[in-house]
Amino acid sequence: MGHEAEVLRALERTGLASPRLVACSLGAETDGAPALLMTRLPGRVWLAPSDPRLGKADGHGPGHHPQPAAAWRSRSPRIPNGSSACRGTPVAPSSGRRAKDLLSGPIPVEDTFIHGDYQHFNLLWTRRRLSGIIDWTWAGRGHPDRDVGHCRLNLAVLFSADWAQEFSAAYQAEAGRTTDAWWDVFEICLYGDAWTGFIPARVGGRLDVDTAGMTDRVEALLAAALG
Repeated sequence: MGHEAEVLRALERTGLASPRLVACSLGAETDGAPALLMTRLPGRVWLAPSDPRLGKADGHGPGHHPQPAAAWRSRSPRIPNGSSACRGTPVAPSSGRRAKDLLSGPIPVEDTFIHGDYQHFNLLWTRRRLSGIIDWTWAGRGHPDRDVGHCRLNLAVLFSADWAQEFSAAYQAEAGRTTDAWWDVFEICLYGDAWTGFIPARVGGRLDVDTAGMTDRVEALLAAALG
């Protein structure tokens, strides 16, 4: 709670379309219950966007967040080692072995500001234009390709591996660089059996979710990421 309040304060100086902090209590003023009050942003969540590029032209995609002046605290990413990578990811054995081999190698490092949970559930739209980014709980220092990879995983989980590939291609074209396969595979390996339960719960009936085909779509994305 306190970290997100710190993030929102710093974001006020960037011009990014994010909520503004109104007040924050860690519990003392609210009978022990932490509370965070922020401004309301215009727009709505677009659960089934027609374009997988997700606001590419608006310049607010992953890796495009302005750098706040505050000294951001590093958030230790969940880094699997060679023996535990993809352990909970239900994928084909051959893909799992290749993923473990890749993730056992050096971790690409780039210290920049990232959202930490960048995906279309956390984007707001007004007339099909990106109007806001919400849920900055996990923002901090990290590699920008974490945001790209996390968004790709969510697009594959709900839609298709092809959509995830289109999003990545659009990002790379705008950013002028190629994303690193290490982080792409790492984010895919965060997928597990629990996703078939919490994703439909998060959608809340607002979108039909093909849970039966979810793992197949993730496997297809992992195969594409491994090349």
